[in-house]
Amino acid sequence: MEASRLADLLASLWGRLRGGAKAPLGPTAITLGEGVVVDGRFAIKGLLGIGGTSAVYVADQTSMGRDVALKILRSELISREQATDRFLREVRAISRLASPHTVSVYDVGRTPEGLLFIAMELLRGRSLFQVMTDEPGPMALWRAAHIVDQVLESLAEAHAAGVLHRDLKPENIFVVPGASSKEFAKVLDFGIAQLGDEPDLQAQAKGVVVGTPRYMSPEQMAGRPLDARSDLYSLATILFELLAGKPPFSAPTPVELGRLKTTAKAPTLRQANPDLSPPDEIEMFLERALATAPEDRYGTATEFRNLLMLAVEGHMPDPTTMLAAEPAPGGHARRYAPKPKPAAPDPAPTPAGEDAERRDGPRAPRMIRVRFRADGDDHKAISTDSGRGGAFFASKYLPAVGARIEIALLAGNGDHVVARTTGEVVRVVESAHNPTEVRGFAVRWLRGEPDHVAATPPPAPSAPLATPAEPPPAEPHP
Repeated sequence: MEASRLADLLASLWGRLRGGAKAPLGPTAITLGEGVVVDGRFAIKGLLGIGGTSAVYVADQTSMGRDVALKILRSELISREQATDRFLREVRAISRLASPHTVSVYDVGRTPEGLLFIAMELLRGRSLFQVMTDEPGPMALWRAAHIVDQVLESLAEAHAAGVLHRDLKPENIFVVPGASSKEFAKVLDFGIAQLGDEPDLQAQAKGVVVGTPRYMSPEQMAGRPLDARSDLYSLATILFELLAGKPPFSAPTPVELGRLKTTAKAPTLRQANPDLSPPDEIEMFLERALATAPEDRYGTATEFRNLLMLAVEGHMPDPTTMLAAEPAPGGHARRYAPKPKPAAPDPAPTPAGEDAERRDGPRAPRMIRVRFRADGDDHKAISTDSGRGGAFFASKYLPAVGARIEIALLAGNGDHVVARTTGEVVRVVESAHNPTEVRGFAVRWLRGEPDHVAATPPPAPSAPLATPAEPPPAEPHP
């Protein structure tokens, strides 16, 4: 007798022994054999794995002639119609996300037999959990920051679309080979945790907890309503574990773990692992990222990302080339990728044709590190939001609105200048505690986008950056 048929008969007998109605015979999440066709479109080819919420199969999407990862949700998760409908709406919203660091969702639906399925891109690589298992112990700072940075790009887009992950953990971050053999991260399983959830009021009343306790925020463990800061807490926990080789909190039971998270301050990396000597900036960053109260943490993925990059600045072997986004699988560009430092950096001016293509074609997201001169002193800042009209810089130092500042764009470890420009400060954001803002300032270029220059050593702090002649002011960057 087929294993799937035997499983159905056992389920039926178990239902009778419990005195309930006869369990219907039919496919379930874990009884699909090779050759079974789901919803008339997905032919099962093999089992990838079984988890707490689902079984995942390799399937042939016959209409497209491609292999997909087909996730079949366990039947007990879809017994509540309201939760199922909410889940379907959210997965459809996820399917519209464009970040290359979010797994592509091709289809979602429910079969006539009642099975809830999600068809996703089939990834070849390892989960971050498997990476941590295969390579135990603390991870290098540059590598951990590189992976977390990519996850933040995925979260930033999802949160802007009103989608929370709710169960961010190493098992839901997949690492695949990218360009030049670099690690390329993909985030999986947005929204699946909520299938087991109940409406917020009931959850609050009953203390319903859904997710993975080790990585859950204090408010999630308490069954309170969640926002983006809960996902960021989970990611901060993952970053801490990558750097320390162990999570910030551990306890024998979820109840004790929840009590610890809501009453105790997170340890430092040095306290968790005395063999470490992490930069003070990273310790300060994690202290806020793992704060108990949501209002004391970073409010957005963009703020988290910008301040993380500020914290790791100067503590990485060679952080990033700031002006050229490296292409990722599928033709997208990624924002941050460690790149070997050239022995003798001497970037040539951009050819006119390439410059026109760069200005007029689709713009790739990029991170820019700068040194700017204001009030007679040099300061550092970074930007992930720049364009032809201007840019927004995350910065500890805030110049005054209306100030004209000289800006040098840096590459490598900040030891040479690749472009110079001048800008006028048009907006200043003083508080980074506002969940919708990042501490920093916006400028409009006074001479167009920064132009490439031959690499030169950074000027001495007392020497002002050269200020070119200023053509008529450009329109402010939106």
